[in-house]
Amino acid sequence: CKQNVSSLDEKNSVSVDLPGEIKVLVSKEKNKDGKYSLMATVDKLELKGTSDKNNGSGVLEGVKADKSKVKLTVSDDLGQTTLEVLKEDGKTLVS
Repeated sequence: CKQNVSSLDEKNSVSVDLPGEIKVLVSKEKNKDGKYSLMATVDKLELKGTSDKNNGSGVLEGVKADKSKVKLTVSDDLGQTTLEVLKEDGKTLVS
């Protein structure tokens, strides 16, 4: 039974606490493209992304059950997080 390398857990990642009680898991190792993998759970939705930095900054995205897209942007200094929900047609629903 092979482990899925793309999933992050406490063994292969570091947890970063962000404003708004958001936690981002950052991979300890870079992926094949030379980026760090990011994963966060917001409102029970798993968001994934990549970053050049290993501090938790970057863009993470996921898709809700109703097909709307959720995008979490974390600033380089981790001081600002922006959570956007985009409807299926691409228009911003909540920002």
